[in-house]
Amino acid sequence: MTDGRSFREGVDILNESDDLLDVDNHVPDEDIAAVAAEAIRSNGPAVRFSETSGVVTPVSGAFAGPEQATQYQEKPWTRLALALGLGTDAPYQRVVEGVAAPLATTTEPEETEILAESSDADCYSLGLPPLNPGEPPAFTLGVLAIKDGDETQWLPVRGTVRGTNRLRAVIPANSGIQPGAAVSLCLGVPAAVLTNTILHWLDRTQTGSIRPSTRSDAVSIAKHEGVTVPATSEVLVTGRVADFEVGPSSSDIETAWELAMDTDIVDISADAVAHRDSPRVPFVPLGTPLTDDIQIVGIVESARLNYRVNNYWGIAPAEWIRLPGEMGLGMCVVASEILYAGFEWQLSNTLFSFSNLFDKILILDEDTSAADLSRPLDDIWVKAHPSQDWVFSEPSAPAATAPKYRTDGTPGSRLFINATWDPRWDEEYIAPRVTYETSYPEEVRQTVSEMWDDLGFDSSNSS
Repeated sequence: MTDGRSFREGVDILNESDDLLDVDNHVPDEDIAAVAAEAIRSNGPAVRFSETSGVVTPVSGAFAGPEQATQYQEKPWTRLALALGLGTDAPYQRVVEGVAAPLATTTEPEETEILAESSDADCYSLGLPPLNPGEPPAFTLGVLAIKDGDETQWLPVRGTVRGTNRLRAVIPANSGIQPGAAVSLCLGVPAAVLTNTILHWLDRTQTGSIRPSTRSDAVSIAKHEGVTVPATSEVLVTGRVADFEVGPSSSDIETAWELAMDTDIVDISADAVAHRDSPRVPFVPLGTPLTDDIQIVGIVESARLNYRVNNYWGIAPAEWIRLPGEMGLGMCVVASEILYAGFEWQLSNTLFSFSNLFDKILILDEDTSAADLSRPLDDIWVKAHPSQDWVFSEPSAPAATAPKYRTDGTPGSRLFINATWDPRWDEEYIAPRVTYETSYPEEVRQTVSEMWDDLGFDSSNSS
């Protein structure tokens, strides 16, 4: 269970962990996306732009992480784990289980006072940076709270500023939103709010679940202009849905959650803006690999699939499931017990039926670590024979929505790769895995560690 840490607290912890770069020099709004994108491409720290022309302080990379193609102490999920209150050493499966918790339980959050205060700022003076020079100011990782009868519904949202008192927002389709509905755009919300909201809509659109959105009891809420919002939201823009014609999003640059579902565009007429002192708002340079939204959706979809698969047969065969951001969410990697010959076929079909993001599945032995992508790639050619273990569907499978190589919506094949030992084999026929520890005696390893220390290297990485 996560602790409902606010976005501001998460950024402060990144700063204390020396994983946050403060840019104190003034950066023009149109250059912020380029600087943020370069920091992510370089596997750099999160970036806080302290000197901008507006009210908000954009923060990029607060939930992102380094690629696993290169060895780093920090894992791709470390910053998200910190934001969720799980600590820097939280293993992958603990993060996944924490994110998936709302699928299993329904909790009532505590209602407290809102921290944002009324402001004279309008939508433009907030100073939200654009995604590209010449484009309107943009918000990327937000939540739209919509008045729905006596209840409030939360939706993932991104969009742009279209006037001093007008916003254009992209939201999940079939949300039931109507013109005139009271709404609040919430920016700088806790990570638990983002993961819970995206989890609900991924499950609703891909699995068909229609259960109401569940909120973590660790996240405090508040009433604001009659709408329930996260109490620690950094920025709140309240207003009403303007008259509109429902239509799909036409943007070429999308957040990762949009890849999994149909979307609509709505216009919002803003009445008031409230914010905290020097509000901090997550900013995602969309179109860049390994951005915050990709990391969040990869973890959330993995958590959703892990819950669905391990509650499907009445047993829990999957040790872990991952949609690595390095593969653009187009491949699902699963470490699972192979219950019997042919189970890998059933497992793959089950995963494909639960998600439309990917068209490739890699199945690994259950003892494979989720923290090392090199071994799965190694097992593809060590254990999987292309003529026997690479299984393609007929070339008429539904087109996956995350891969970029097919953009015309035409069907194609699906593929699963069985990189596991055959469960029918006796143990004596299965080759032992060679490791650094088993390959060299203790004396040799101790000598190597001492030599690394003498050379100024970190001996903990000598293996």
